[in-house]
Amino acid sequence: MSMSFTSSKRMLLICVTTIVIADVLLAFIVIPAVKTDSYPGVKPEVVVPAFWVNAGASFLLSVLCVNIALFSKGRNKATTTSLVICGIVILLLGLLLIDAGSAFRSHGSAMQGASTTMFVCAALLCLSGLLVGTTAFLRPRRE
Repeated sequence: MSMSFTSSKRMLLICVTTIVIADVLLAFIVIPAVKTDSYPGVKPEVVVPAFWVNAGASFLLSVLCVNIALFSKGRNKATTTSLVICGIVILLLGLLLIDAGSAFRSHGSAMQGASTTMFVCAALLCLSGLLVGTTAFLRPRRE
């Protein structure tokens, strides 16, 4: 079973859009809240760079997905491998945000909004990772 070439392009671009939305939420909601977290034992100078690395890595992977969607002519070994690895890494980045959201959930009412936003970002990244990995195998072969 395979999808049309246009549908696979659209699916990858939808995944990229959800990744960018998650990155924007991280940058404008989560990171400012974590910077001002006053819970005992929290070191914002350690935690904030980890969120920037997560957002930066997912953005770079979304750029890879855009390049494959726009410039690839079909499924071959290189694009399939790239998309599968990309999907797995995006999924892992989402799982890291689930862990962070669970940790910040216990920091009191001040961090509830940021924690919920982390769970939303994690859901967006996990969904995108699964769709990118699935799209890798459903793209039509090169003719």
